[in-house]
Amino acid sequence: MGRVSMPQGKGSQLHNRREYEKIGKPIPDNIDVSKSSENITLVDKDIKQAYQEIFGEALEKYNAKQKRADRKIEDYCDHIKKSKNGEKLFYEDVVQWGSKEDFQKPEMRERAKEALVQYVKGFEERNPNLKLIGAYIHMDEASPHLHLDYIPVAQGYTRGLETRNSLDKAMKQMGYQPEKESRKNNATKLWKENERSVFGEICRNMGLEVEAERKARGSLSVEEYKEVREQMIGEIEQEKEAIVAEVEPLRELKTGIDEIDTTGTKLPFGVVAIKKKDLEAVKEQAKAYTANRDEIGEMRERSAAVSRREQRVDQREQLLDNKANELARQQQQLQQMYQRQLNLNQLLEKSEQDGRAKDKQIADLQTENASLRGQIRSLTAQMDEIKAELWDKINNLRDKLRGAYESLTNVVKAVGMLKYDREKDQNGNYTYGKYGISNLSKAQEKLIDGLAEYGAKWAKEDGFPEMAEEMEKHVGISKGIEKIVEPPAPKRSKGWEMEL
Repeated sequence: MGRVSMPQGKGSQLHNRREYEKIGKPIPDNIDVSKSSENITLVDKDIKQAYQEIFGEALEKYNAKQKRADRKIEDYCDHIKKSKNGEKLFYEDVVQWGSKEDFQKPEMRERAKEALVQYVKGFEERNPNLKLIGAYIHMDEASPHLHLDYIPVAQGYTRGLETRNSLDKAMKQMGYQPEKESRKNNATKLWKENERSVFGEICRNMGLEVEAERKARGSLSVEEYKEVREQMIGEIEQEKEAIVAEVEPLRELKTGIDEIDTTGTKLPFGVVAIKKKDLEAVKEQAKAYTANRDEIGEMRERSAAVSRREQRVDQREQLLDNKANELARQQQQLQQMYQRQLNLNQLLEKSEQDGRAKDKQIADLQTENASLRGQIRSLTAQMDEIKAELWDKINNLRDKLRGAYESLTNVVKAVGMLKYDREKDQNGNYTYGKYGISNLSKAQEKLIDGLAEYGAKWAKEDGFPEMAEEMEKHVGISKGIEKIVEPPAPKRSKGWEMEL
């Protein structure tokens, strides 16, 4: 009889797919490679592709609504992997019937394998919010078992993605809603209880006996066991006494027959010498022999039957004595077990007392933890709002800074025209344009070049290298400055626009 179990797994794709040799790792000792060919892979999906199929449409809708590029999510799989909110890329449970001792016969392993296959076939129909990405049946370990990998999918969110990875909400949307939710009573626990029940029924249909929920102290207490043993000994003693009582009269009958056979002397044909005092006794015996000859033959037959039955009774008595000796030995072991159990009970009672005190401390800490979590969520929300506001301000300031550097670049290039608005003729003499000044002093020329170097230096440090290059290598009059120094019309309106 096997027990149905469904513990949480580690979710190791290396272990599930048996890919140790591909990466040069040794195969663990608990894996029998001679049986690895019996393993079955029912589902094996690439996790990136699965995320695209499940969440791709919701991700596109979300990104389409975002006006700022920094709020878009490029890859939801990577987003969950980097998340610090407790989500996992996927979850794994290990489904199994029985233990190593239950699989001594090959047919039991085959039945367990078929039960696991049937369980996987109905999994997504029972659980529409859990999308399978892996289902691996391992037959090369001590007990056949199933590694079940799935992504929980919850819908109906009004903020962020409409469809998300959320285990708790996925369970609740499938109807697993605990009345009084707690750490020990939650939606996942209710779901696992139901799934164990489903798998247990499949096992029964496959001819596998399923063990009921175990009691805390086993099937029998020490006192119950002692009572049963005393009852067994009493029944054996009663049976022994009944057999002896049945045989005793037959033993007495055999003794009487033997005495008749050996009393006196049989009278043959001819003359026999006999004492006178025994004559009467011999006559009486002769009469009795003649009268009861048939009865004596019958008694002899009964005597033989009694002897055979007595022999059987003796053998049975020997067996009963052996059984009594074995029961006495077991009684001694039982007494020792009882003493050990008594000691364990005392330790258990002390442990329970300590446990109650610790439970109270844990409950207090959980209450405090819940309060702190609430505060953290509130502070996190406030921080997110502040961060968003700061990023808006930073972006605005950076836009303004870029505009200022563009204006500075135009000014530096215009000032450079005072020195470099000129052309050299064939004789090596300069001809100055309308903005160039022919008689600049050395200090004035140095000042013009220094302005370009100064502006370029700060533009590089603030992250505008292209404007720094413009200041260092080019001169010229921008359209904005040209409109001011050379207005197209003689009369300006009040709302004239200056472009820098």
